[in-house]
Amino acid sequence: MRSSRLPLALGGIALTVALAAGCSSSAEEAPETPDVAVDEDLAALLPDDVREAGSVSVGTEAQYPPYEFVDTADGETIQGLDIDLLEAAAAKLGLDYELDNVAFDTLLPSLDSERYDLVVAGVTDSVERQANYDFVDYFSADQAIIVPAGNPDDIAEMGDLCGLTVSVLVDTSQQALLEAENEASCAEDEIDILTQQTDTEALTQVQVGRASATLTQEAVGVYNAAQIQDGAAFEVANTESISGEPLGFVFAKGDDELRDAFQAALQSLVDDGTYGEILEGWDVSLGALDEITVNGAE
Repeated sequence: MRSSRLPLALGGIALTVALAAGCSSSAEEAPETPDVAVDEDLAALLPDDVREAGSVSVGTEAQYPPYEFVDTADGETIQGLDIDLLEAAAAKLGLDYELDNVAFDTLLPSLDSERYDLVVAGVTDSVERQANYDFVDYFSADQAIIVPAGNPDDIAEMGDLCGLTVSVLVDTSQQALLEAENEASCAEDEIDILTQQTDTEALTQVQVGRASATLTQEAVGVYNAAQIQDGAAFEVANTESISGEPLGFVFAKGDDELRDAFQAALQSLVDDGTYGEILEGWDVSLGALDEITVNGAE
């Protein structure tokens, strides 16, 4: 038993390294960020203290490609779809930003404690979260069930996960979807939900055989399936849509001026074509929105 498990353990280590490399790209491979000029009318919407400071603090969790991830060329630079949208919106508002890379489950509590002015981390807007936070929705994200290549458990939909172990990033809408499935179609044969601190770790559990699948956002799943081991390690199992939901920049309740300024800046990027150019650069145009809304989840 010990010798037969050893290759799995080593494989897990190897995969962690491969994920770090495979899910990131060098700065040269990342799409170019369009030049964006300051819009003084939009900048005037900012709260006085933010406009005077000229900068905002932003929390993220940079292990979620293509939304945000660390460039392996220098091991420090955070890049991705969300970062490009943040940079373009901040430029419209005449702002710099300070980006802090922390664990996902600390992001919203840190917003509560005013450590950050906003959170940009591929966060799903939900009615439940709207009770405590405001969302400026910028993208429509579907979900994907990621399985080993060959799909050995013949998974095609959420109901096929009953009785299986499924890894998932902790405190996410994907975890909530699995819990809801356990209360519905899997009530008599529940999914064993294996929560992890990062999406990378959740994927690792599938690779080493501790989980049959992982549930993640579609753009992330498709990106990982294509990048890791030249697309030979994983595949997307579901063929139908699973709970498409909006993603949003997250703001503290009561921070209406900052929220509305970012909404207006992102809408301006939609209107002038910059938004579409950024999404096309990351090959995620199917998630594009025509209107940037506040708290659009219903």
